[in-house]
This record gives sequence, C-alpha cells and structure tokens, in this order.
Amino acid sequence: MKLARLLGLVAIFALASNLSVFAQSKLVRGNNLMTAQPAEKCVEPFLEAPANPTAVNPVNIDFPVSFRSGTEFPIGATTYDLQSNNSVGDRISRGPDGRLYGTWTQSFTGDVGASDRGSGYNSSTDGVWGDQPSARVESVRTGWPSHVITASGTELLISHAGTPAVHVARREAGASSWEEFDIPSGILPANGGPGILWPRAAASGENIHVIAISYPIGNGGAEYEGVDGHPLYYRSTDGGVTWDKVDVILPGLDNTAITSGTADGYAIDANGDNIAVAFFEGWSDVILMKSNDNGETWTKTILNDFPLDLYAIDAGYSVDEVLPYPEDHPAIANGENASAADSLAILSNDEAGAVIVDNNGMAHAFWGRMYVTDADLTDGNSSYYPGTSGLMYWNETYGPDSSRMIIDVLDYNGNDTLDIGDGDIALYYTSLTGQPSAGIDAAGNIYLAYNNMMETTQFLNTEDNQYYRHIFVTASPDAGETWTEAYDIINPDVVFEPDLVDFYEAVFPSMTANVDGTIDLIYQQDFRPGLAVRGDSDPFETSFINHVNLTPDQVGITKTEETVQPEYFQLAVQPNPANNEALVSFELDNNAQYSLSLLNIMGQKVADIETANGFGANQARVNVSNLKPGVYLLRLQAENKVAVAKLMVQ
Repeated sequence: MKLARLLGLVAIFALASNLSVFAQSKLVRGNNLMTAQPAEKCVEPFLEAPANPTAVNPVNIDFPVSFRSGTEFPIGATTYDLQSNNSVGDRISRGPDGRLYGTWTQSFTGDVGASDRGSGYNSSTDGVWGDQPSARVESVRTGWPSHVITASGTELLISHAGTPAVHVARREAGASSWEEFDIPSGILPANGGPGILWPRAAASGENIHVIAISYPIGNGGAEYEGVDGHPLYYRSTDGGVTWDKVDVILPGLDNTAITSGTADGYAIDANGDNIAVAFFEGWSDVILMKSNDNGETWTKTILNDFPLDLYAIDAGYSVDEVLPYPEDHPAIANGENASAADSLAILSNDEAGAVIVDNNGMAHAFWGRMYVTDADLTDGNSSYYPGTSGLMYWNETYGPDSSRMIIDVLDYNGNDTLDIGDGDIALYYTSLTGQPSAGIDAAGNIYLAYNNMMETTQFLNTEDNQYYRHIFVTASPDAGETWTEAYDIINPDVVFEPDLVDFYEAVFPSMTANVDGTIDLIYQQDFRPGLAVRGDSDPFETSFINHVNLTPDQVGITKTEETVQPEYFQLAVQPNPANNEALVSFELDNNAQYSLSLLNIMGQKVADIETANGFGANQARVNVSNLKPGVYLLRLQAENKVAVAKLMVQ
C-alpha cells in the first residue's frame, strides 16, 4: 500500500468518523459479551499449494518513505497475514552475541494458497537489520516458524511442511547456508500415522525442545491415541543434530485429560533444565506440564479447571454442570435468567497463551479469557463470545486453579464505558486482550506484550466498521504480584509512520524471552482490522513485520542497580580458562551483603555460588568440572551495583 493511498484513507476515515453514532456498554470485567459465533478450526486448507495460484488483489510491498522514528523498523513483509492460528510462537531471539534474529510466515502471492509460503528471516548486526527478504529460507513450502538459538550460536527455524511433518532449517554459527530436514517421527503418513504439524520450540544451552500436535481430523488427519490433535513432545540435546525423544506423550496431557488439541493452542519455554509446556484449548482445562530435569520427567498442574471433563461437542450439558456463575457471566451481566440459552456459556480460555520460565526455574503462564457455549447440538461445532476481555496470569506460587486477571481492555477515554456501539470486532478468535508474549531480564523483571482492541471512533476503520488493535506492553518487578500501567507502543514516539498512528492494526506480538537492556519484540502491522487468510477474509494486501525496542523505564521499570566494570570490585578469576575449579576474588569497601552467581552466555542462571556478608578481600571457589565447554559469566552484586566477568570453561 503506497503512502499516497494511506494518506487518502486518512482523509476518508477522518470524515467518516465524524458521522458515527455510538451506544455504550458498561466497562466492567468481561461484561462486553456479544452474540456467540461459531468457532473456526485451525487454518491449513491444503498441505500442498496449487500449481498456479491466482492473486486476489495486486500486491504492492513498497514501504512508506518517511521513517521518522528510530525505535521501530520494518524487517520484512508478507501478504500471508496469519502469523499464528492461536498462541504466538518465539519469532524473535537474542543470540549469545547480542544479535537479534526474527522470523515470520512469509508469502507474496496474495492468496491463501501461498505457493511460496515459508519462513521470512532477518537478523541484526550492531543494531542494524538487514534488507527485507524476498524469498523464504526453506526449499519447501512451510508455515508458522519458531526461531531458536543455542548457547553456541546454532540457529534453528522450526516450522511444518506438507508431509505433514515438523521441518527444520538449521545453521551453525558462522555458516552461510541452511541445512534442512524433518524431525524424525513414527507417526508420519509413511509410517501409517496421521502426521504432525504446528510446532512450537524453545532452546536452553544446546537443548532444543519442541511441542506439536498430530494432524487433526478436521484438517484431513486422523485421531491419534484417542485424541484428535494429540500434543507430542520432541527433544534434541545436541543443537538439533540428533533427536533422542520423539512422539512423546506427556503423562496427563493425553486421552485421560483431553479429547482434542488445536493448532498453536500451546506454548513452550526452557531455562536451564526447567521446561514448561502450557496447553490451551477452549473446551479443556488450561494445563501446565513442567519438567525440572531437561524433559526426562514431568508434573502436571491445572491452571484453570474447565467444569466439563472430556466433553464431546454436541453432547449437551445442563446449567447445573457449569454453576456457580462468575459475576460477569452472561446470565447475570445481561440480566438473563437460568433458562436463557446464554446461561450455558462457560468461562474458559481463548486458546492463545504464553509461558515463560524465570531465572529461578519458576513457570509463569498467560492467556486470554473467553466464554464458550454449545447451544446448537446438531452442527458439530461450538461457539465463542468475541467481546470477552481480560488477560489471565498464573505462576507456581498460586497453586492449582487459581489464576488472576491482570489486564482488561483499555478504557481509552476514561469514561467507564466500552465505546464500541454498533461497531464490529475483527475476527482473530481471541480475547479483546489477547495473544500474549513474555520475556524476563537478569534482575527478574517480567515483561508482557499483548494486543488490545481499541475503543471510540478515533480507532474505527469505517471501511469495515471494525476497531483497530494495538500492541501494549506491561511489566512486573516482583515476580508477577503487581503490574505496571500498560504502555501502548503504537504511538508517535515509537512507530515509523507517526501521522498514521490512528490507522495501525497491530497484532501477533512476539518478544525475546531474554530481555537484556532493551525490550525487543516484533509484530505484524497493516492498515485494516482482521485477516485475509481466515476470519474476515479481507482482500489480500501487504502486512509489515516491524521490530520495536523499548527501554524498561518506558514500561514502568525503574533501574535500581548500577552496572560497573569488574575493576570496581577488583573482580578477577583464576585460572581462566578453567577446566576443574576456578578461584574468584573481589574486594568490598563496606560491610555489605553480596551475591555471586554463574550465568551462561545468554544471561540464564546456571548456579548460585555464594550469598553472604563481606568486607575487604573475599574469595570464592567455583566448581566447573561438570559444565560444558564455553563462555560463562560471573555476576557479582553488592550495594546496588553489579559487575560481570567472563569465565572460559575448557
């Protein structure tokens, strides 16, 4: 879309917005419930693209020319505008050298077939991104990649291919080309199984962890082990060279607990040997599977207990089975009685969630609130309420079935009403506060990005009568107990086209899991609410993949520690390199509590070495005999000052 056309649309939107008249609905938690709509299953209309796809509309991938902001930059573009069916994967990584790497689903054919579909890819050098790519990375058609990078710098783009299989493009540090292969599986069609699709991936050290699902019936697959779309776990301990765990059914995430799984309805994260898998399906419990031994054994926790166990769509249920109602249930909020059809609405999740493991190994999970119902028992489908809002949060200190709502849809004009009137909500099949993505820094601050549907005529696209969505970022300085006021990144100080800020549609945020100095995320942006690939079936146009970097103070995190050079504490380590034991020495001018810890090159804690009070010269011994060779960081904190020294292990 050319800048001239965009400026023309601005004039049209400005004129039309003066003519709009709105009714108002009370802005209380989740009360903005709308008529239930049929749910849509995951999108993969065919695994192999047609030979000669035809574009619906001409495609123009020219970027606006007035890049006036230094904090946002378009790293790529695509006409295939579905970056996830549900949960947003890890699409941006910070490598051990500090470089950023971004990926997205890319196509330029301007149609659903997307014969050129694959991983768009870009990376930064000294903070400068490369040219936007014109072709996918892979040699075959793929979709919905995750990017992970190991401690040694090996990159992997993990997506799915039309076998159906989980496809990997792998490149070791310093290599110029990618090698490609499918993760081995015993349930591929060649082996008599339904195949596997829609992977999500995480890396820790040289370990790669992947969660995917078997190919569902509704998309042409088959039931596997009693589950339609069965979650399965895969692991490599050598950076993707070999895979020692394949097709693993996690105990408790199986046919004893779930009947189905949906594409991208899960998230995964890893920190050290701590692995967390969160499962989100609208008609099931929200489930966390956690391993503290690098995927060998797992424990299960139900984060949100769905009232109907192993429910089969169209089976039917009674009001008594879903009581008691929460205060914002449709039967109460809309003044309906228990005999009304909407009284069967059940509070659940929107299937778009996130999980992160902090530096102490504790898991944190996020998801959008959503009501679901099965009012028609003849159609083989269920329904959801697109007007539901609220972002839920849980961590391991809460216990089972004890999540909290930390974010609601923004009351933009502060009048205690949600001013959407007769306007429509674009179909992303998520909460009005959805698609969370989280990161954490070395100090333990948690950062959370999500999309928020905007209210008032200021953010109404009158061409479709739909409201724009923006990306917001909030943070917690105290392990999730409190959260800062959410910051709208779609503002003139951030975006690359400040004059068009009211006409940005911003969705699918993905943040680096390891926040280091700046909060880095990418998101998809265009100028029209909704999608072309699914839902609204808008005309195909160009969407941009934009990178944004923020400072912690922009989202309410005040820096309390000062970084100093190792010389400040006379911090030294000998021998260096070390292969058995290292001696760390440092000096403190005052009697103060200090903590000494060992981190890997990505800033993840490997071990707590010592926490004590000290004055003058101090020494501590570090056993490195069980560490893999590589570069590590010794972090000394005392008197609100932090110094870091490198340690090479042979």
